[in-house]
Amino acid sequence: MFDTHCHLDLTDFDEDRDQVILRAKNTGFDYFMIPGIELDSINKIISITEKYKEIYFASGIHPNNAADLIAEWDNCVIENSKYEKCKAIGEIGLDYYREYCPHDVQREVFGRQLEIASDLELPVIIHCRNAYEDLWPMLSDWLKGGHCRTGVFHAFDETSVEAMAAVELGMKIGMGGPYTYKKKNERRIEIIQLVPIESILLETDCPYLSPIPHRGERNEPSYAALTLAKIAEIKGISYEEADKQTTENGLAFFGIF
Repeated sequence: MFDTHCHLDLTDFDEDRDQVILRAKNTGFDYFMIPGIELDSINKIISITEKYKEIYFASGIHPNNAADLIAEWDNCVIENSKYEKCKAIGEIGLDYYREYCPHDVQREVFGRQLEIASDLELPVIIHCRNAYEDLWPMLSDWLKGGHCRTGVFHAFDETSVEAMAAVELGMKIGMGGPYTYKKKNERRIEIIQLVPIESILLETDCPYLSPIPHRGERNEPSYAALTLAKIAEIKGISYEEADKQTTENGLAFFGIF
């Protein structure tokens, strides 16, 4: 299995990071991706990836951290991407839910990071919250702009119509804990039904968005097995088939061979 989005560098895991990773490996997880969210955390992320051969990372600035960046921030993103275990630019995008950064600044930083991904021929990890109407035109234009342009919609929470529009342009759909929720979840069930298994990436977003029955607790990679089971159930395929395909999806998407 491949947890394609886990914030294992955060302080939530400082006391038991090794045990968390061991639990995930014992559950069947062979690969992990830590997305970058700010410049200050990169050294910690790199040290984790150096300790664990199974862990890779992405270089990027989260939209909530896009305010008050240093003048040469984009060069820092580029330099961080030169490490062998950096496989993507992310997580990047727009977030209008939390007013941590002016929207125009978010759009500027997002656009620049899309350019960086193009120059480096790396996929992008997309964060979108309450900002689809602004984000999708920028992203779709970028996807149509040249070869080697692809991305994953992390924690996808739009409609099935919008999911399929992304898939048609070659994007992957990231599915995590909320896809196991029981109440008012018809929209996510429909997304699982319609999105081809070849276009799904398994993720946690840990320590956030824990699946049922751990909702409200700290999330961790081993819990993604519960999301995978839900995907398999709704699609009417075996757990093993869902495991094999989503893992292959992640490896191909991030260019891990």
